[in-house]
Amino acid sequence: MKKFGLFLAVALFLFSGLVTVQASQVIVVVNGEEIYSDEYEKRVDRLKLHVQNLMGIDFATADGQEWLRVIENRVIEEMIWETIFMQEIKDYGLEASSEEVDLAFAEYQEDYDSQEEFDLFLEEAGFTEEEYRELIKTNLLIDKLLDMQVGEFSVTEEELKEYYQNNIGRYSQDERVAARHLLYDEEEKALEVLEAIESGDDFDAYMEDGEELGYFGRGMMVPEFEEAAFGMDVGEIKGPVETNFGFHIIYVYDREEEKVVPFNEVRDQIENDLFEENYDTKVNEYFQKLYEISEVEFIEE
Repeated sequence: MKKFGLFLAVALFLFSGLVTVQASQVIVVVNGEEIYSDEYEKRVDRLKLHVQNLMGIDFATADGQEWLRVIENRVIEEMIWETIFMQEIKDYGLEASSEEVDLAFAEYQEDYDSQEEFDLFLEEAGFTEEEYRELIKTNLLIDKLLDMQVGEFSVTEEELKEYYQNNIGRYSQDERVAARHLLYDEEEKALEVLEAIESGDDFDAYMEDGEELGYFGRGMMVPEFEEAAFGMDVGEIKGPVETNFGFHIIYVYDREEEKVVPFNEVRDQIENDLFEENYDTKVNEYFQKLYEISEVEFIEE
């Protein structure tokens, strides 16, 4: 299981408030170790690029300036945590071999369909391959540190069942329908196609103008579409239904009523949920302990 480490390490490298800085100045001292403004600014720029690519934020606007303050605060906070963690890692003599880094790097590459897609991810995230390997190495080291400090966690079958009963709402499935739809800009065209289908044409023959939606619950579609779909019987075709997207012909081909998922079907999920809750609690306790014994000094301009 990939634990807290990667999430934290990504934050360290990706994610104003605290200070205004100039290149190569000391901005924070953590247990005698200095954090410099040039690295801080590089990480701020990297996260700005990431947020811009992900959300299209314009940092020249008022909202963009609010985002910038969040980014700057997040970066300095994470750099402090990185420094504290790396000091702990050094004290314990923990290491990550090049073979471990290569293996983890290959595993992350496998999440992408092609080398081109992986390269695009690196570009949009603002990483070189070398920087991403360093990120992975940091992740491996943090995982080793947390494994050593937090330890293993296991639960009995009785505890799993008790958690299931106490959190039954988390393992319930809302009513869902499964549908396909055809979409047209003009109501006249939608009526023409609907008439042809009602006269015997196969709905699927028109799918070049439509989409397979699969199963969806309430609140996932625009109101007009949702009201129509959830009011239909299985096998029914209805239209045209007008939304801000155009005129829809809807075919509902299955329905699942609200139900509680049996324990056996969610047992592994429950075990994972309990692990994460326990692990996060212990990690946060370890964070607090480390920070309380650390000396953090902000160098004011």
